[in-house]
Amino acid sequence: GSVVRVFRGEMAGLWRSRVRSRGLDSRVWLKEYSGDEALRLARAERKGLGRLQSRWLRNYLKDSGKQELLDLLARMENGEWIEVAQRRYVDGLTDTPTKEDDEHLASLLNLMLTRKAPFTALLGEMNLNDYYDDPEIDPNEWYKSLGVKPPQPGSVWLAFDYHGLSTAAAYAVPAVIQKSKLPPKRGPFGGIIEPPPLPAFKDRARYMVQGVLKGMVNAVASAHEAGIIHRSIGRNSFILTSIGQDKREAVSPYAVSVERLRVVLSDWGFSATLEEAVQEKEFAQRARLFDMPAATSYPGNKFPTDGMKNAAMEFAMAEDLHALGFVFLAMLFTTLAEPATLSAPMPPNDDDTWQRLFSEIFEKDMTEFRDYCANEDVWSSVVDLLDNEDGAGWDLLGDLLLARERVSQKWKDGKFGDPRESEG
Repeated sequence: GSVVRVFRGEMAGLWRSRVRSRGLDSRVWLKEYSGDEALRLARAERKGLGRLQSRWLRNYLKDSGKQELLDLLARMENGEWIEVAQRRYVDGLTDTPTKEDDEHLASLLNLMLTRKAPFTALLGEMNLNDYYDDPEIDPNEWYKSLGVKPPQPGSVWLAFDYHGLSTAAAYAVPAVIQKSKLPPKRGPFGGIIEPPPLPAFKDRARYMVQGVLKGMVNAVASAHEAGIIHRSIGRNSFILTSIGQDKREAVSPYAVSVERLRVVLSDWGFSATLEEAVQEKEFAQRARLFDMPAATSYPGNKFPTDGMKNAAMEFAMAEDLHALGFVFLAMLFTTLAEPATLSAPMPPNDDDTWQRLFSEIFEKDMTEFRDYCANEDVWSSVVDLLDNEDGAGWDLLGDLLLARERVSQKWKDGKFGDPRESEG
């Protein structure tokens, strides 16, 4: 079978010293992909995230207007970074200093942290050939140290920057319940100190809307601008982290500082370029359900017009937005919910329930869906928040949840070119 394992690691040697001297986190995530399906995920993650990272970095450096950053871009585009990175493994074997590549990696980490890049940084691939070839390696050392099986032959190991473990799913809990689960603090004489009251709803709502939700939109938009679709967006796809060393700060019930929050979109194993996605058979089947053009209907799997291709690619992005809409619902109606007591029952808020309510029970009618939410006292403050500015919040939710339908209608209305003429 296929397995993906995640380990937390630490940089070592001079590389660690260089990174820490800049005030950067020296921890990393290591992912091991073993088995055919997992290796496919590794290839997709490496390709999609690599392209996104390169596009984001190039655009930022190009638009910075700072000469030192423009010089940095020139060195990247001239292949200097790639050449140095490709030598790293051999340099390590021959005890040749890797100072230049260490500096490049530190620069990358610093740029992505200071600019709050909305995705995980792919730092490279770990080569374990020496481990597999060493007859003196004892597999039991892995069991003794980590309690898990040793690396699997043929597996791929990718290294990413560290953001902690706090996903949006972990934050999707009413603040009053989050507060009740915090470990107790004790005073100087051992007595338990009562935790302070939660921040005002308006402050927590600002953090949610201007910080968490806006960060999620920016992350997905960055991918789409780079020609990448994620295709597995959910609550666990987003990591809520802090620019500080304590990554858990971002998901505290007391968190209200948007400036310290960083929203990171992770898990790119199912990602694809827009050009690749619209060629796939599975995508064509989904597109036909919305009367959208499908490449598989034409010779050579190629759209006969640019308008049809553009419509299909916009529909592919709309699938990401549709999924993001349900993440928004989950965040708003859990974290900002206000149960009367800790034991008060909450309305179901899992993804399947939201899908069934919106699509089947209320037949995608936003007005009826809003009335359902308004009937639950626990959600009254959230409904008021979405009602502000003539229901702007509900309009945004509708734009996301109905993104596929709106692209389909745009196609039928000939906004990409007359569909009947194109298909003829």
